[in-house]
Amino acid sequence: MADDNKDVLRFAAEYAEKNVDLYDLLGVDALTAKDDIRRAWRKRSLKYHPDKAGDDFDPEKWELFERARDILSDDNARATYDASMKAKLLRRQEREAMDKERKRFADDLEAAENAARQQQQVKQQKDTEMMQKERERLAELQRMRDEETARQAAAAQEMDDMAEARRRLKERKEEKARRKEAKERLKVSSVYKKQEKGPANGAIDVPGDYIMEIDGDPKMYWELVCDKLRAQQALTDMNRTDDTPDVQNVVVQDARQAMTTAKQRIYDAELAYQRETGAA
Repeated sequence: MADDNKDVLRFAAEYAEKNVDLYDLLGVDALTAKDDIRRAWRKRSLKYHPDKAGDDFDPEKWELFERARDILSDDNARATYDASMKAKLLRRQEREAMDKERKRFADDLEAAENAARQQQQVKQQKDTEMMQKERERLAELQRMRDEETARQAAAAQEMDDMAEARRRLKERKEEKARRKEAKERLKVSSVYKKQEKGPANGAIDVPGDYIMEIDGDPKMYWELVCDKLRAQQALTDMNRTDDTPDVQNVVVQDARQAMTTAKQRIYDAELAYQRETGAA
């Protein structure tokens, strides 16, 4: 009998540990008396009895009903079962309370994190707006600098254009002066025309900046005229030297050769200009 009590006590603790509700199994509660426990057992387990269930007999289910009856009918076993169930209930309630506390703590932490995140977002938004305003300010400053640079460049270009216009005007004046000087020298040197040999030139009005290639070297027309004038001046200067006749003859021959070459180049330039432009 002692062994049976030990088994009942063991099963009571085991079912309590497994959280098997024996009261619900028999359809009673913790206040039900022992006599009512047996009546409830007979009523609930009737359909699980071997004679009643027949082929559907479930020995494990039948055994569970019998052990529930024995445990709840035994004062010590019932006390052990109730104590274990209460302890489990208390532990569950404690866990639930802890879970609620943890959940509340987690909720508070999440709320604090959300509030901090919102504050951070607001701060980031303000920082972004400030950065945008600073970028706009810097862009405006850069635009003003660019406009000033462009204005200075335009002013410098205007000054360069004016300088270039003055330079060209000066060149035209110098060219006009050279032509005038050339005409004057031609008049002075007309006395030597009978001694000069070479083709006539000057019949074609060639612009002074017309370029003629001479021995691979480009020269402007006015330069050719100047070469001719220098040759004429050299011939004029021959009469003013006190060189010996032999030396003078050599120098005169060189000067006349230079004169002939200059006239030939002018003539070639006039023909080239005439061919290119059809000038008469």
